Order: sequence, then structure tokens, then C-alpha cells
Amino acid sequence: MDVTTSTHRWLLGVVAVIVLVTGAGLVTLWPSADALPAVDEAPEPLVTAEVTAVELTGEAADPAVGGGAVADVQVRLLEGDEVGRDVTLRVDLDGLPAIEPGARVELARTVGPDGDVDYFVTDFRRLPTLALLVGLFIAAVLVVGRWHGLRSLLGLAISLLLIVRFVVPAILAGQNPPLVALVGALAVMVVTLYLAHGVNEMTTAAIVGTAGALVLTVLLALVFIDQAAITGFASEDAVFARQQVDGLDLQGLVLAGLIIAALGVLDDVTVSQASTVFALHETDRTLPFVTLFARAMKVGRDHIASVVNTLFLAYAGASLALLVIFSTGGLATAEIVNSEVLAVEIVKTVVGSLGLIAAVPLTTALAALVAVRRPDGAPALAVADHGHGRAAGPGSAPAPYAGGETEPVDDEERAARAWARYLQEHGVGSDDDGDAPDAADPDAPLSDRPPRDRG
Repeated sequence: MDVTTSTHRWLLGVVAVIVLVTGAGLVTLWPSADALPAVDEAPEPLVTAEVTAVELTGEAADPAVGGGAVADVQVRLLEGDEVGRDVTLRVDLDGLPAIEPGARVELARTVGPDGDVDYFVTDFRRLPTLALLVGLFIAAVLVVGRWHGLRSLLGLAISLLLIVRFVVPAILAGQNPPLVALVGALAVMVVTLYLAHGVNEMTTAAIVGTAGALVLTVLLALVFIDQAAITGFASEDAVFARQQVDGLDLQGLVLAGLIIAALGVLDDVTVSQASTVFALHETDRTLPFVTLFARAMKVGRDHIASVVNTLFLAYAGASLALLVIFSTGGLATAEIVNSEVLAVEIVKTVVGSLGLIAAVPLTTALAALVAVRRPDGAPALAVADHGHGRAAGPGSAPAPYAGGETEPVDDEERAARAWARYLQEHGVGSDDDGDAPDAADPDAPLSDRPPRDRG
């Protein structure tokens, strides 16, 4: 059955325009190999070694060396031309984690004027730990998310690929950083949302809502980054990047980072809001637009309250070392807030929050418009886990049955009903005056529910 409504077709048209514009942007901005800056000669690779013995020798006598305990660390080289050789190194342990036999370290290799080879500890071997952590993450996603988890991991891989192969090289090639970030963000949005949540009315509404909020975020960021005289030179990383790429637009780099970070929050909120709308619609398909929108916004306000705080904590956590320095510097609060280092984080947090606030009502309205125009015989969208559902196929149950039914019910349909009941128990599924809705119990067939005019 073709259940595509005129509203959904209109939204699909908007998505088609987004795809065309994004595709044109990718083709135009994709850097050629000749446009990329020349890569500096790679330094000599580090040598992995294993610690075999550690002997404390006292405190550092030279202040230039450090103020911590000093140890003679014996290591065995595991790479390079001298594999198997044992080397003893004097290491200042101040600020370092415990170095014990069996630990893996990274050594830098230097050759003196007389040809003598010296080694010194420059880092720790982290790749095995990182591989274990990533493996645990992938296993958890697959065990809990199952098929949805697999599609989410594919979306994550595509996001990483677009950033590494398009966004970063295009900026290195001298393209406008905000434009590159916006094109890359739109590509990530369309591909990952449809891949993770399926091609259906809910996801289409979320994509259009995300795109609208993202464009608003970019416009606000352009205005306030300029008005606040953000230069981008406050970041040491950005300054180092400018040294590597002549003429790199550091102000644009700030905006590009804001765009990509904003997308990570926006798509989660918009999918959740669209999912909420369709979950409410399944409890009573006779709800008019105004009522459906008002009830979904009750959940939306909770999203706004929690995610805005999340944005603040994320930026505060990233700048924690900086805040510690400021708190011990004796500067006035006004000076601290006025400094560019902190002003950048304030602009990012507030602009991202404004985009988030706009995304909630916009996505809710779009999803409600699509939902109320779905035919009564349209199959239910299996909405579960607060916005991580999929479109039900032709074989899915068209509508919930009453309790104690003999009809078979799959796990996703059962989850959809549980989510709908949760909404009603927390007041989202009731009328604004607190009374129960006019429709029958959400587990009753649609044919048994009293008719109600659509809005």
C-alpha cells in the first residue's frame, strides 16, 4: 500500500534538494591531490620497547630536568635495527603514570655527532588498550542495538570517512572552512540518519528539521563570531595548523568546528522528537495537529532542558584545564569572560543551544503534519527506545491489539506499545486539562476507537 502523503512527498522534495546541493558541494569542493599542501618529511618513527626493570635513584637534582623521582629504566627494544638490545634510560617520573616491568613505551631515537645512538622515552604504547576499548564499544552496540546498532556503526564509519577524506583535506587545500563543514555535515546527516533509522516519514521529518536548525545555527554563528571579534588565534592547535597551511582562515575554522559539533546534538534531538510524535500518533490516530504538537512538545521541552545542559558540560569539560589556570591567575571575572579563549566556548555553547531550541518545535511540527495526514490503514511505525525505530514492513501488525490478544506480537511492536503507555503515564498522552484522552485505550484496535475530527 502506498501511504506517502502529500506532506511527506513535499518533505522528500526538500530532502532531494538537500541531496542535490550537498552532492554539488562535494564535487566542487573535493580537493585534488595537486591542491593539497606538500607534506613535510616524516620524522624518524618511534621505537616500541618493553620495560624490563625499574630502579629508583632519588630525586632530580637539576631543576631543569624536573622535580620528581628519578629512575633508571631498563627497556628491551622490540623494533628497529637493534631489536632485542637492552638499553638503560634515566627517566624523571614526575607526572608520569607508574612505570613497571612489562609496560610498553615509545622511544625516540637520536644519533649524535660521533655516531652514538641514544634513546629517550617520549610516550606510552596505547594502541592495544584503545583497540580493546573500541572492541568493547562495538560489541556493546551490536549486543544491545542488534540490527540498528550495526547500521549505526556503519553510519559512524561513513561520518569518520567524510571528515578524514573530505572535510580535513578540503580545508588543507584552502577551501572555505565553514562551507566545507556545512556540506560535510549535510552529507553525514542524510546518509547516517536514513541508514540508522530507515527511509520513512519519521526520518524524513527529522532530516528536514535538522537541516533547518543547522542552517539557523550557521547564520547565528556567522553573526556572533564576527560581532564578538573571534580571531581563532586563542587556540594553540589552530595556530600550529596555520603554520602548516599558509592563509588558513582560523575564524572560519572555529565556525567549522561549531557546525560539526552542533550536528552531533541536533540529529539525536530531532530523531527523538519525530519518534515521539509518531509514538503519540499510534496511541490515537484521530488526534488533530494542534493536540499532537502540544503533547509532543512536552517531551521536547525535557529534551531542550537536558541537552542544553549537556552542551554546557561538554564544553566546560573540554576547557577544564583552562578554567583551573584562570581561577588561580587572580584575574577579574569580567576579564576572564572577555578573553577570547573563554568567549569562543560561550559562543559555541549559546549558538548551539539556540539551534537546538529551534530544532525541537520545527521537527515536531513537521512530524505532526506528516503523522495526521497518514491514512487510517497505514501500517504502524515501530517506534522504540525514544526515537530509534524503523518503518514497519507489510508483515507488521497494523495497529496494537487489546491486552490478552491472540495475535502474534513481535519485540518491536511490544516496545512501541510500552513506549506509548509510558508517554500516557507521564501525562504526555493526556489532554491539556489533565483528563484522559477521548480515544479508547491505546491497546485497542483502531476500529474500536471513537471517531474524532482531524485538524
